[in-house]
Amino acid sequence: MNERPSLPRSYDGQDSADPETRREDLLKNFPVYAFESECQRSLDMIALCQRYLSHLAEDEDRPEADEIRQSLSDIAVAATRLDRNLNSLTALLRCAQQSEAPQWEPVELCTFVRTLCAEQDQLQKELDIRLSLDFGGLDELVVQADRRYLSRIGLHLLSNAVRACAPGGGRIVLRLRSGGKGEAVFSVTDTGCGLPDDTLRGQQQNRSHFLGTTKSGLLLCREYCRLTGWTLELRPRPKGRGTEAVLTLPARTVFDPSPILRSYGAEDARRDARRLWFDLVFELQCIPGLENVRFSPPAELQMA
Repeated sequence: MNERPSLPRSYDGQDSADPETRREDLLKNFPVYAFESECQRSLDMIALCQRYLSHLAEDEDRPEADEIRQSLSDIAVAATRLDRNLNSLTALLRCAQQSEAPQWEPVELCTFVRTLCAEQDQLQKELDIRLSLDFGGLDELVVQADRRYLSRIGLHLLSNAVRACAPGGGRIVLRLRSGGKGEAVFSVTDTGCGLPDDTLRGQQQNRSHFLGTTKSGLLLCREYCRLTGWTLELRPRPKGRGTEAVLTLPARTVFDPSPILRSYGAEDARRDARRLWFDLVFELQCIPGLENVRFSPPAELQMA
């Protein structure tokens, strides 16, 4: 005998239930992890089929083979962008369900920001975008942060800056400063299209750079800031056209107790930098003009 599907309590036979209660129940009971797992299985199957078909077209010299290879490339690009949007969506749902709390750990920001800048040569070559660093004389700046949240925010700000400058090129500066009250300030300044104004022309110009985006990345950044007490401000570039995004991480004086299993060493730092680099490449390959670029890890991050 088939079992009756389980429904949120307020749904069972209550068509006139309060809409707000129904929304809360739906959000609370939505199976985020099962949804994410099912989406990932579908994406893995698309990738597997894409690799199989690409092998079939490798040695073909017919004109149709070129069309097949282009179609396979388009499928790979679309799958990557879908993967990115689904990751943002499921992360937003987890935040809304309050199923993930920040995981605080020491993060060395100079190394973190330097890794974000690892593909500056490729950006210059492919999109004519000059990416540079400005640490203001800092050699090291350690903060307590959630590395996952910080990585997602940093990658989103850099990705937005690249999209704002492309096509046509421009300049992006990643700045890092230490404040007088122990806070860390990370900013991304670009010479791109700038924030949209109230005019139709300004909004159309902005959409031409960010067409097709869901804005889920910015929503997720705001949720992470809410959970951690960080602040994120988007404002016009002080001089000339462009945008400045400023992320402030206040000093934390109280930390949740956690067992220390072993010290954080050079190999751990290299592992984290390598993981961030792979996330960086994934983010960059979602940007028009970089979809088919072959990135290679910097020498210091390559496998021994």
